[in-house]
Amino acid sequence: MGVTLAISTCGPQLEVAVRTASGSIPSVVRLAGISPRSTLLLAAADLLMEDVGAERSAIDRVLVSRGPGSFTGIRTGLATAAGLVEATGAQALAFDSLTMQAARCSPHGSVWAAQPGRRGEVYGRSFRLERDRRPVGVGDVEIFAVDSLTDRAPWVASENLDLGAADRVETVRGAAEALFVLVDLDEPGQPMEPLYVEGPPIHGH
Repeated sequence: MGVTLAISTCGPQLEVAVRTASGSIPSVVRLAGISPRSTLLLAAADLLMEDVGAERSAIDRVLVSRGPGSFTGIRTGLATAAGLVEATGAQALAFDSLTMQAARCSPHGSVWAAQPGRRGEVYGRSFRLERDRRPVGVGDVEIFAVDSLTDRAPWVASENLDLGAADRVETVRGAAEALFVLVDLDEPGQPMEPLYVEGPPIHGH
């Protein structure tokens, strides 16, 4: 039984999910507020594999977020994915975390996706959402002060990420589940390398 494992570690809430070859609804573990240690991610993966009745060796594809977002989380997620690939021979696909956030929403026009940056800041990008198509980024990734986000809306981000008074869009799935959506919509995988953003002075200052 082929199993796809999805790992999201770039934000304040870590998520691990599995989906079997049958396409059944994925099982999900959320590790809110827990430091992103590889041992915890692997323990979560093993728990999910037990839930679907398969061994870790059945994993044939690993999906992982590569940033932007939490520096430690990015590196831990990619290292865990690489270790699983080495152990199982699975295929690895990495995706940028802002596109992942946008894929959490139902198609409804446009949305701003946010990931945690330095204190009081977020990484953000606008996306156009259309039915049966992967999110399309509009413009470049930017760095925003949290207190400036109300100038743009609506936003999608981890529920644990402080967006101040900015309007949020309702989501229909978690971050790890959104990685499955990107694969289903033929979003091309990216290098298994951290995606960091360096930019000019942030908006809102």
